[in-house]
Amino acid sequence: MKIQYCSDLHLEMTINKEYLLQNPIEPVGEVLILAGDITNAKYYDDPRPIEKQFFKTLSEQFEQVFIIAGNHEFYRSWDISVLEKPLLKEIVSNVFLLNNQTIDYKDVSFFFTTLWSEIHQLDEDYIRRSMPDFSLISYHKKTFLVKHYNELHKQALNFLDSSLPQSENTKKVVISHHLPSLRCVHSDHIGSRLGSAFATDLDKFILKHQPDYWVYGHSHRNRSEIQIGKTKLVTNQLGYVPYQEHYNWDSARYFEL
Repeated sequence: MKIQYCSDLHLEMTINKEYLLQNPIEPVGEVLILAGDITNAKYYDDPRPIEKQFFKTLSEQFEQVFIIAGNHEFYRSWDISVLEKPLLKEIVSNVFLLNNQTIDYKDVSFFFTTLWSEIHQLDEDYIRRSMPDFSLISYHKKTFLVKHYNELHKQALNFLDSSLPQSENTKKVVISHHLPSLRCVHSDHIGSRLGSAFATDLDKFILKHQPDYWVYGHSHRNRSEIQIGKTKLVTNQLGYVPYQEHYNWDSARYFEL
C-alpha cells in the first residue's frame, strides 16, 4: 500500500491557501495522511469554499483520507474538551477527522492521536506565556492550562500503549501531530525553552511497540527519515509559506508498506 502524508498546511492562512491552490497535493498514494494543522476546526463543520473544494478533491483522488487535529485547529474554535473522548468525524465521503482512534484498512493498522507533548515543570510558566495555545484554546469554556495539556498527553499515550498490542495486523502506522522523539527536533530548535511543547522523548515507548512508521508534524521543520529500532519516523510539513518554511515540502511524498 502506498501511504502519502503531509501536515501543517494551514489553510486558515491566506498565503498558504493561495500556495496550495497553485501547488496542490499530487495524488500518488492509495491513502492520504494529514498529520494536523490543516485548517481551523470550525471549517470542518462549516467549510469555506477553499475547504469544500480541498476535501472534495481529496475524496475523489484517494481511497481514504485520514486527518488528525493539531493545536491550531482549536484556536478560537472547538472547545478542546472534545478530545477527552475518541473522535471520529466524517467530513465528506472517505475523508475522516480522528483522535485516539485505530483504523484497520486493508492489511495496515493506523493509530491516530494528536499526542500533545509533556510540558516540563521547569519551563511551564515560560511556555504558558509564550505559546498561543494557552490564550486561544478553551477547555470547558475556560482557560486551557498546562495541566490540561499534559493530561491530554497522558490520554494519548495510554491510547497508544493499549491499542498497539491489540492489533492483529503486522503492519502498523502511528500518526501524531507532536514530535514523538527528541531526535526529531531540528537543529534550529535544539535548546529552546519551548522544546517540551513540541517534542517528547518516547524512544523507549517506540522500541517497546515498534510500529513500522510514525508520521508527525508540528515543528515546521522537515527532517530526513529517523529510525528507532525498526520504526521509521517521517515528516512532510508545509509550514508558514510567508516565512519560507515550505522550501522542502513535497506534495507527493509517500512510503510503501
